[in-house]
Order: sequence, then C-alpha cells, then structure tokens
Amino acid sequence: MYTLNVQNDYIWQITADNGAVKIPERGGSHSFEKEGNVYLDIPGMGQMAFIDLGDTKLPGYPEVKETWGVLIRSHTTEGYYRYEGGGNLTIAFDAYGTATLSTTNGTLIPIALEELVVEVSDIKK
Repeated sequence: MYTLNVQNDYIWQITADNGAVKIPERGGSHSFEKEGNVYLDIPGMGQMAFIDLGDTKLPGYPEVKETWGVLIRSHTTEGYYRYEGGGNLTIAFDAYGTATLSTTNGTLIPIALEELVVEVSDIKK
C-alpha cells in the first residue's frame, strides 16, 4: 500500500473516486492513506488513474527493481512507480492544471503505453 498526496492549486475542484472525495480549488489538499486503486477527475483535463500493480512488473522495464508497483495513467503520459515497504507519491496541480508527480522513496520513471491498440482486420468485399 502507498500514500497519495494531492495538492490542488488549480482553478477548479478535483474529485476522486466518482466524486466521493472533493479536493478544493486554489490550495486544497488531500492524502489517500494505504491506497490501492484511485482515479482523479480534473476539470478540463480528464481523468488520471493510479493503478495498484501489487508485485506484478510491467514488461520492458527491467531497471526498476522494487517489489511493489503503481501505474499512473493520463491521456498523454504515464508514470511507473515501484517501492519497498510503504510507498509515497505526491501529485501537485498548478494554477493551469499541469500536474507534477514526485516521490520521496522508491523509483519513479516516465513511460509510454499505448492507449488503444487497433488490430487490422481483413475486410473482404
């Protein structure tokens, strides 16, 4: 399990888990303790998902050695975080909605995953 700290300096409120948690605009914050899966709704920006990977590792990233993992997905960029013991992630949204993701322990790297894979079919007329 990990802790996710959210700092919201954006001009709109950010919600989490289908509106169950509201993080006030212009200076609000919230900490999700012992978190598994969570997603944030950011007005005008879309959703950001924090997916608890447990001890499953993403293929293609052998340099990341820690036991426990979290995949962070947004529309344009993904983050891959691995940690030992209790993880700690912080996401800070500035006044323009730009998010900065950081940690105080473990390994956090940017990665690129496909959002959609289209398998071409043979169309016969």
